[in-house]
Amino acid sequence: MFKKLIDFIVFGNIWISLGAVGVSIFTFILCDINIDIYYLNLVFFATLFSYNLQNLSQRIIHNERSKQMAWIQFNYSALKVIIFVSLFSTAVFAYRSLTWIAVSLSLPFLFLVIFYRFSLYKQMKLRTIPGIKIFIIAICWSWTCSLLPQLLFANQINWLVVLFILIYVFVITIPFDIRDMSFDQQIHTIPQMIGLKKSFILLMTILIILLSYFIFRQRYKLALFLLVTILVLLPSIKKNNNEYYYLILIDGLLILMPIFVL
Repeated sequence: MFKKLIDFIVFGNIWISLGAVGVSIFTFILCDINIDIYYLNLVFFATLFSYNLQNLSQRIIHNERSKQMAWIQFNYSALKVIIFVSLFSTAVFAYRSLTWIAVSLSLPFLFLVIFYRFSLYKQMKLRTIPGIKIFIIAICWSWTCSLLPQLLFANQINWLVVLFILIYVFVITIPFDIRDMSFDQQIHTIPQMIGLKKSFILLMTILIILLSYFIFRQRYKLALFLLVTILVLLPSIKKNNNEYYYLILIDGLLILMPIFVL
């Protein structure tokens, strides 16, 4: 029973949606903005909708993601209910939280979400454009969890926070692309283009640069967070890690993020 609950939270994308809430709280705290509960609900349900929408097309079981794919197939009807409920909830909280200007500015990101996996023209999907997959993910996260809340609730934009979230999401997405190398051959992800070892070196180099920057700026809590991230991502050099390593541990870093700025 407990395992079924964990699988529902993880494979049903509740965990990653809580991660989006965590990154948003990180922005609110670091930018000294009063936390808006309605906006956090919007982020949660928008993320829940976006990630589960992608799962509608994931019908083939791969060894690296066999448990997740099997869960999706077995719970396909429930997945549709989650998508409908999360879409309705997103609309409700968007009406409560967003201005019409914010909605207009967010439309391109909705476009990216819808056509990320579904065909845009004939068989072309945005994620199949060489090298673009990881940037779509990072840009959407930095917009939703950092730039948009600042536009709505702050007097000015802290671009360093936006840039940090963009880079951080970019970095922790690389291990997922390393995991998926064997069946992502037509997508041309960064690991597909430069190889496993160079991808691992790239993510560790970026993390060490960020760690050094925060130590230099005497932001020791954030430096500690980067150190924790490095330790968590060390096993990603291997492709055959347990599925829960990626979906619980790596995604869990996003939930932990606000703790290091309290």
